[in-house]
Amino acid sequence: MSVVDKLKELAYKIPGYKGFAERAERREVDAIQREYMAKRLTQIKSNLQAVQEECLAEGNLAIMEPCDRVGNIIDKLVERIRHASRGYAGFFDTVQVNEDDLARIYEFDLDLVNNIDSVNEGIQGLQAADNINGALRAVRSSLEELNGKLDERERILKGVE
Repeated sequence: MSVVDKLKELAYKIPGYKGFAERAERREVDAIQREYMAKRLTQIKSNLQAVQEECLAEGNLAIMEPCDRVGNIIDKLVERIRHASRGYAGFFDTVQVNEDDLARIYEFDLDLVNNIDSVNEGIQGLQAADNINGALRAVRSSLEELNGKLDERERILKGVE
């Protein structure tokens, strides 16, 4: 048994420490996950801007406004994710998140990552799309779905649902 394992075993014998450690780990994972999702969306926006620059170089000015609108939605989602309610509650918080709700939050968070993957695929497909406006509408729809899931996540954490 390593020194770290022995220290954990000792710490878990202290009343209340195990729950404290689990909450601290949840906080850390939640923060890392939200930052990961925000960075992914930021990269996706950079990819969108690259497509936009290619269209501009080809003289396709009509695509600039729809791309800008999608970029603005991405910016709002990045900020929303970075400042989202955390998937845990502290001991003295007025709204406590129970284990069932926490499991639902983790499921939502996995769905959020999958939605971000869908948005990324949509952006990557823009260059090859026959109808770039239609492809942008599909990306926008994926972003709106992501936004709706963030709304639902908030309702669960606030105990509204």
